[in-house]
Amino acid sequence: MKKIYIISSVCIVFLLSYFLFEPVFNYTTGWFDLPETEHISPVIKHTDSISEKADHLLKTIHTNLNTPAVSVAVSSNKRIIWSNAVGYKDVEHKISVTTDTKFRIGSTSKAVTSLGIGVLLENEDLNLHSAVKDFVPYASDNLKPITLKELASHTSGIRNYGTCFCFPIWEYYNNNEYDTVEESVAIFNGDDLLFNPGAGFSYSSYNYTLLSAMIEGASKMDFESFMTKKVFEPLKITDIIFEKENIESSTISKFYDVEGVKTKESFSVNNSNKWAGGGLIATPSSLVTLGKALLNSELFSKKTMTSLITPVELKDGQVNEQNYAIGWRHDIVTNKLGNDKPVQTLHHGGTATGSTSLLILFPEYNLSISIVMNRSGSSSELFEHVYNIAKLFIPNN
Repeated sequence: MKKIYIISSVCIVFLLSYFLFEPVFNYTTGWFDLPETEHISPVIKHTDSISEKADHLLKTIHTNLNTPAVSVAVSSNKRIIWSNAVGYKDVEHKISVTTDTKFRIGSTSKAVTSLGIGVLLENEDLNLHSAVKDFVPYASDNLKPITLKELASHTSGIRNYGTCFCFPIWEYYNNNEYDTVEESVAIFNGDDLLFNPGAGFSYSSYNYTLLSAMIEGASKMDFESFMTKKVFEPLKITDIIFEKENIESSTISKFYDVEGVKTKESFSVNNSNKWAGGGLIATPSSLVTLGKALLNSELFSKKTMTSLITPVELKDGQVNEQNYAIGWRHDIVTNKLGNDKPVQTLHHGGTATGSTSLLILFPEYNLSISIVMNRSGSSSELFEHVYNIAKLFIPNN
């Protein structure tokens, strides 16, 4: 009897440990060889000289990133001037990526959400000092005084992902379905703030979950409907997806982890609790369409655009440490585009399970570039590649 009790206890502990730490167990199994890709060419063969150079560069980028697939789009002024993709969206079945293939874009979703905020600012349904308490009745007392500007610039004091009494134990790997933004806000609604709003900077996607609740309160629409009707439809964007459980689309890439010459499908997650801050699925072409809309006042005025891209100051008068504005990081770069001229950039990267993205705008040149790959990684890996692409399309560079 004692032996049976011991065996049963060990089994229970093992099963409990497995479900608590499932991503770890998942990561140790299922690896297979990443196919040779030297023979794979971009899916579109362009004939004009600049685009042909971009095609060749994309093939080099694909090799250097060691990813199953990579996709890029470039917009200049009011049109997409080049896009291409190379690699596999499904490695096991060797199904090639196309320019219509959609990828998780992770935190680049925040830049997408900023355009929705811009629409509401333009229509005076919200302003940068609007408080949570006026639009989100279910917010806890410590969240109510926080302003839109503090949420959108990560100066609210709201915590980021942590551990939880859930399966698995890490919130980042959440695989539950959330039917409403209110359910998503409940994850952190009762937690203490890290600091008084406006007094510090701490990056957290939960800021954008609460922002989406403010958007719902101001627009009287659920977040998905608002973004679709007020942002995507006016720009004729039809292929941005709000991630949910069991999404069925032949145009969505599979998502991978890569270690050296080995790859495996990433741990299955559900990003329905963070659409506004990290739960969108899109093509690079859709992202640069949003970029050109921002730069060319297609949804709102230059004045509103300026309010979105101006880095936010803390209460001590200092700009926050990441030059973070309303869904955009605002930086000046030098020696990145083939000359020593300082160039303004607006950008946001995204890291999602099995996917990595980056969207950069160059306002001086009215240029937008998006690059996405279907493996886990860091958006910092993508910057130099975007700069090299930009060199090809900036006039007289």
